[in-house]
Amino acid sequence: MFNPFKRFPVDPSSGRFYKGFLRLSDKGVSRVYSQKTGDPDVKGISGFDSVVRLNSTYLELVDRSYNWRGTWTLAGAFFFCMFFGLFCYGTIGVLLGWGGYSFGIWFAAILTWVITLPASLLTYRMMTSELFFSAYYPIRFNRKNGMVYVYQSGGTVLSVPWQELHFVLTSAKMPLSTQWTIVGCTTEEDGDTVAKAIPLPIDLSQGPEVMLMYWEFIRCYMEEGDEYLPDLVDTVPWCPPVEKQKEGWLFGLLYLSKQLFGRLGLLVNALQLPVFFVISFPRWLVMATSKIPVWPAEVTAACQPDVNDPVNKGAEHNPPQVWRPMLGLQGKTRYAQSFAREREAMDRIIARLKTKYGE
Repeated sequence: MFNPFKRFPVDPSSGRFYKGFLRLSDKGVSRVYSQKTGDPDVKGISGFDSVVRLNSTYLELVDRSYNWRGTWTLAGAFFFCMFFGLFCYGTIGVLLGWGGYSFGIWFAAILTWVITLPASLLTYRMMTSELFFSAYYPIRFNRKNGMVYVYQSGGTVLSVPWQELHFVLTSAKMPLSTQWTIVGCTTEEDGDTVAKAIPLPIDLSQGPEVMLMYWEFIRCYMEEGDEYLPDLVDTVPWCPPVEKQKEGWLFGLLYLSKQLFGRLGLLVNALQLPVFFVISFPRWLVMATSKIPVWPAEVTAACQPDVNDPVNKGAEHNPPQVWRPMLGLQGKTRYAQSFAREREAMDRIIARLKTKYGE
């Protein structure tokens, strides 16, 4: 039975909120990455603030929608109030006989109902697509058993072998820019038709070269030797504190305002701060009403790290004043000191890639 009030979660792997391409050969696919072959021309290596946990067994990332969690709730609430308000206004006007009962009044009222009632239901689903679901939908890359685990709404898990996924670069034209993202795809038997699309947690306008930095971060973790792991850890300056806990309001505001490139980045984008501040409240509401994701026992067992694992990075290792690197509000000296470790780790990884794949 059709339920017009049924809620649908913003689960990136469900496909409900992601419409990109149907085949790997479509024009919308700019590049299909290779798991086995590294790119020696990569400019850097970065997890782009999406790493929840990195150890010798698994790499856990937030989902693509996490970056702007709360926007669906805010936009849905705004448009729901607008459309439902118009629907109620038209209904009350007819019942009270505003303007009489002429054909024109009835026609206008019916036209208002036809437009605003479906729009109200649609925006209601938008407004409730984040609340009371999951705080985020993590993705785990297990380098030891070669599996990728995708947490889905309702606690179900999509488990796919790493080598069976096709990771592609795709883009979407926006009013002021082109947004690039990386999507992991499973295919039908023909090897071309996309069966499942799993967007990775990155959506940037900086172009293919920057996206390659993220791809090589994940590929090196899954494909290269253990000697890469300490350097991969050093390229991660901080982690979102969402593992086994809920994000607080202040951190949500900081995450919305975070800067990916350069010192004093926040000052350059100061005009966006009022928007971030407004979104931070529905974001906090989403986090407060949603559940902390819990992996099934079989996934937890498969991802059990070694007891004395020397490689381990999580939110507990964040610097004391994490807001400084998040917002790019660091003095010249402090920025040079904090970025030096990341840059040196990147350079060591790139040197290995050049040695191995330079030919």
